[in-house]
Amino acid sequence: MTISLLVVEPDQTVRDQLRAQLQMSQIAMSVLYSAAQLMNRLELECPSAILIRAEAPMQGERDALRRLRQAGYEMPVFVLSKSDEVVDKIVLFELGADDYIVDPVDLHELTARIRRAVQRANRTLCDAPEMREKISFGDYEIDFATRRLIRNGAEIALRSSEFALLKLFARNPMRLLTRPMVNSQLGRSESQNNSLDVAVCRLRTVIEDNPSSPKFIQTLRGRGFMFVPSPKQNEERPVIVRDRDSRGCAASALHLLQTAGLA
Repeated sequence: MTISLLVVEPDQTVRDQLRAQLQMSQIAMSVLYSAAQLMNRLELECPSAILIRAEAPMQGERDALRRLRQAGYEMPVFVLSKSDEVVDKIVLFELGADDYIVDPVDLHELTARIRRAVQRANRTLCDAPEMREKISFGDYEIDFATRRLIRNGAEIALRSSEFALLKLFARNPMRLLTRPMVNSQLGRSESQNNSLDVAVCRLRTVIEDNPSSPKFIQTLRGRGFMFVPSPKQNEERPVIVRDRDSRGCAASALHLLQTAGLA
């Protein structure tokens, strides 16, 4: 599994030290200098985890963390700070931080914490039942607690990988999900784009009346995918341009499977 870490750190020396350690731990690192730009950056990439440098008064970091969680992003967030004040820790935990690390920290320990948190987050996303409200789209209903897809009272059989993909889409309605975002959230490497095409194609075959002209899982050419849970009849579909991922999905599924070594 490829882990990507977005590091919000203004100090170049610290960034260089982190990069060297992360490379040895096979964790890819991208950089942002200020938490104020975090939400804009997440429109371009969806890292496995985020590490934010926060120093008093931490207002910018608090605002960024609040907006991130309100927007529905659920990746692990680590806060690194020289402050050992309990009130700082409590406030950031309440805003959605997963871990608060007092600097200086041993970089081996830091990378171990990151790896463990990402593994746990991916396992929760893909495998664990969730006590959350059911989601309906079209004639379908997703039961997160029992991990079932139901249509008009009948259960629809899904592979575990298909359910994980559907759950990711359903939890992010009307939001652009780029290929790197999907791969990262499902714990896949970016080199697995071809097998992602296969997974999307399989899922469309299950839930779409016409997989070649999908209503629910729509493709934005050159950008990624968007889940549209309730397309209205006779309404023009928003911002959708078919490309090779949606055109002739059913007809090309076997070719994709063969290419990916799955058939």
